[in-house]
Amino acid sequence: MEAARRFRAMALLCRQTAARQPERSWKLLAEAEYWEHLAAAALTQ
Repeated sequence: MEAARRFRAMALLCRQTAARQPERSWKLLAEAEYWEHLAAAALTQ
């Protein structure tokens, strides 16, 4: 459960950074999806 929380925090950080840096937003939003995927996987284990 703690790992999923940390992964979601990383996803949120990526989204917030993407809002501030539009030139890198595509990469940061993709990274946010990656962290959300890890969070979902951590919850199913």
